[in-house]
Amino acid sequence: MIAGASNKFRFYLERFILRGAHYRLLFIAAMVGLVSIVGGYLALQATAEFGSYSESMWWAFLRLTDPGYLGDDKGTGLRVLSTIITVLGYVIFMGSLIAIMTQWLNNTIRVLELGTTPIVQKGHVVILGWTNRTPIIVRELVRSEERLKRFLVKQGARKLRIVILAEEVNVQLRQDLQETLAEEWDERQIILRSGNPLKNEDLLRVAFLNAAAIIFPGMNFLEGGADAGDMRTVKALLSMQAFAEKGHNLPFLVTEIFDARKVVVARSAYSGRIEVIPSDSTISLLLAQNIRHQSLSHVFNELLTYGDGNELRIRHLSQFAGMTFEETFAAFPKAVPLGVLRPSNRGLDPHLNPPVGFVIREGDFLVLLARSHNDTAPSKRYDRVAQKRGHFVQFKHEKKHRRLLILGWSGMIPALVHELASYQDEKFEVDILSRVPEEEREDKLQKYSTAGQRVKLRHLIGDYGAPSDLEEVSPDMYDNILILGSDYFLTKEEVDARTILGLMLVRELLKGVTYKPDILVELVDPGNHSLFSRVSEEVIVSPMILSHMLAHIAMRPELNTVFQELFSSGGAEIYFRPMHEYGLAGKTMSFADIQDSVSARGEIALGVKVTAREKALGAEIELNPDKTASWSLTKDDEVVVLTTYV
Repeated sequence: MIAGASNKFRFYLERFILRGAHYRLLFIAAMVGLVSIVGGYLALQATAEFGSYSESMWWAFLRLTDPGYLGDDKGTGLRVLSTIITVLGYVIFMGSLIAIMTQWLNNTIRVLELGTTPIVQKGHVVILGWTNRTPIIVRELVRSEERLKRFLVKQGARKLRIVILAEEVNVQLRQDLQETLAEEWDERQIILRSGNPLKNEDLLRVAFLNAAAIIFPGMNFLEGGADAGDMRTVKALLSMQAFAEKGHNLPFLVTEIFDARKVVVARSAYSGRIEVIPSDSTISLLLAQNIRHQSLSHVFNELLTYGDGNELRIRHLSQFAGMTFEETFAAFPKAVPLGVLRPSNRGLDPHLNPPVGFVIREGDFLVLLARSHNDTAPSKRYDRVAQKRGHFVQFKHEKKHRRLLILGWSGMIPALVHELASYQDEKFEVDILSRVPEEEREDKLQKYSTAGQRVKLRHLIGDYGAPSDLEEVSPDMYDNILILGSDYFLTKEEVDARTILGLMLVRELLKGVTYKPDILVELVDPGNHSLFSRVSEEVIVSPMILSHMLAHIAMRPELNTVFQELFSSGGAEIYFRPMHEYGLAGKTMSFADIQDSVSARGEIALGVKVTAREKALGAEIELNPDKTASWSLTKDDEVVVLTTYV
């Protein structure tokens, strides 16, 4: 019975204390009062110095709270009692009070660090979710000063403010941002808030309705894979849509959907202006183009990365209305016109590498390749002489049949196979080495699309991390080897560790081989990109590319139309063409001369790739070089062109 009463007392005491700092202070106050009452009673009984019980309680309270009174007492009994009460004061009053206040302050600071306070901002950029794309998106936004100034002016904001909604804000997130931004880190510019984009109260915490733009990157390391990530995205869009049904205007949003077949679902879930990037099909197309054209990844990296050379830029220049596209070239000495975006009932229609005689209309946007916004300003004086532009001459593929070995299984393989099958006059033999059962692979391929006759698939069961399994497939017998980051692991570190292991094994097996296949590696951790700065293999860091696209489109939504045109099958594509196809091999030519020769074939020259320089400097490709720069060209040199795939 006594034990039961004791447990009951301890239980209720525990519940009382855990209610918070205020209740703990009340408990300490009660203990101080109790000691004062008991100590006052004992003092009254031990000496005749006190005239009343209240006087002795006050004496006990003073000893309990202030040890300075200890020397004023007389008599052994009173001094002993005073000493005991003073020691209890150290423990109960001072010690407990300091502990409670310290804990309260720590908890308060922790709550503030978590970022649960709603922000009061307008015209800011909201990033929903913390993924391997988030730090790169932030860096891209911070670095894009020119575009941001014009973007913020349109939104009525003076300074860039980036608000990130993460599941849980902690020191590690801040550290990751600081390492990514380095000297560009500014505590006042970036605000972190804890929350889930699926919850309305968390969306309000970042003032999403007042945002200039919302960026919603995909989360590909969820249990359930890409399907789970897409479901999460659509649910969040529906959560935001609920505010539109209450009469609120939804801000512009750019998001990522893994499965291109679900893009229409994402668009229908959000009534505000929205741009959707189908990541799997986008990366699959980049992989397919890199398989067909070695070194193309360097071009894509430059076009999509701010501050690393040239970018795709869009200008509305009404003075060119009524002129033909070829007449615009002379107006841009530091930029390369690529085409036009034309408004229509569907939005914007891309006309990249337009045909000869294409006339620019009022309201059209020019698409240009340039290093800065200032470089896209047309010259005040220029000769209005049309660049000689011929009709398009269909590209003759040097290699119409390829053998491709894919190491590992990823959810984007069905999209990659679909992309390879779209090239009408090319055939591919694709062998896939993976531990994933053949039935599971075939099920995903069939749900996406059939490969058709142009892609012959063969499933190989094995572990490319095992030297014996890899050696059995004879990697040297293929034209191309693609090492994919598997989405069967739950962390980017595990994925890239396995990818790098596979690459090292392939290198060992290809030692001493005369003809070595072209190797393309996909990484999912941007931090590992530096490991491949001086290697012969090509590398695509898919989160980095998608992050750049998300950031660019958030600042300039029209760019999504350009990306969709460039990164989709058919239409305008970027190629490497041998110089001898234009009759330039063996000649010394300036870039302006190369542009004229390429234009005569109905294409647009973007830059050059000179073999001798590549060997010396490591595959350096010059996009949009100075028009007067010249080279002594050989048959091995190539020109980077924008052409039309038919």
